[in-house]
Amino acid sequence: MKLSSTKYYSIGKITVCSFFTLTLFLNCTSKESTSTKIKDAVELSNQKIDYDLNDPKDKLLIFEKMQGDLSGKMTYSYSEGRVFGIRPDKPDSLNVFGKEVFRYSGCGMKIMRLLDNGNVETKSKGWLLYRDPATGAFLSKMTNPYTGQEVEVPPFRAGIRGGVMTPEGPEVDASFTMESTAIGAPLDLVFTDMGDKMHITRHAFTKWFEKKSQTWRTEMTLDTYDVDKKYLYDRSYTHIPSDYHWTSQTSWLSLLNMSGTPGHMIWTSSGSTFFSKEDLPADFIAATEEKQPDVFAEPLIWDEK
Repeated sequence: MKLSSTKYYSIGKITVCSFFTLTLFLNCTSKESTSTKIKDAVELSNQKIDYDLNDPKDKLLIFEKMQGDLSGKMTYSYSEGRVFGIRPDKPDSLNVFGKEVFRYSGCGMKIMRLLDNGNVETKSKGWLLYRDPATGAFLSKMTNPYTGQEVEVPPFRAGIRGGVMTPEGPEVDASFTMESTAIGAPLDLVFTDMGDKMHITRHAFTKWFEKKSQTWRTEMTLDTYDVDKKYLYDRSYTHIPSDYHWTSQTSWLSLLNMSGTPGHMIWTSSGSTFFSKEDLPADFIAATEEKQPDVFAEPLIWDEK
């Protein structure tokens, strides 16, 4: 399986690269080919987005289609990430100020459906496996690079199992107490038009009560999606493919035993959504079946009403 990659350039490079490419293209192709290419580009530029990007209902549809499939098909959202520790109280040594603590791979299986009132209902299960930053091996234990202490890193299983998303925010069915700026407020998506791509972001500030540590945890998250704009020209699509990126600034993970230590953690991941378990990396499937043996087999179905 190959995850789609996204390349970022400065505006200056875009200008130079585009001019050079256009010049080379015009000098190396036939007039007929050039004419066809220009015609196709003009037709594409004349297409209009089939959503109102200021309408909360349309924002909801776009957001949910990027995360799953409104037809009800099972989806597998896979991502790989890196996690860093930041100690702002230790600026003298950059090796202490910032450290890569671990890497991880995670997946969320989901079904969703559009309700008669325009809301979107989901049922999902997600999990995360820790990995060694140097070798990529899946871990059960690791050495905290800040304390030197060996700690257990059991596979994480998300507590949220389902809910309903509305234009005015989510109705969450969770196994823990939480508050978030994304709850009880309209979905706030920011759209950045990038030619044939659309860059979409959403942020949230959240806190939840962790039963294991009996403490409140805090988090700032930034979700970003890069989509081919053609999927926004036709609202009949039930799924909008995207390259997904996630960044989070949060408290020290409780398993690191660093409560009270100044600083925080930065989580980042990249991934995409697939329609088959077989599209996931083979080593991740094997590690999941070893550490979470029931996760693939456990049925994900709608509750009886």
